[in-house]
Amino acid sequence: MVVTAGLFVALAGGVLAWLGGTSVPLSILAGAAGFAGFVGLALAVMTFLTRAQD
Repeated sequence: MVVTAGLFVALAGGVLAWLGGTSVPLSILAGAAGFAGFVGLALAVMTFLTRAQD
């Protein structure tokens, strides 16, 4: 589920960067950065929320 949401974030970021006038390779990098940031943050939050409370 996190990866699927990350793909939507990457697609949106890449398309918006491309529509803003960025070249295609740099738009792909913008989408990749959005994906990595979103997935990293989402996994950290999921780990925090599902951790066993001792």
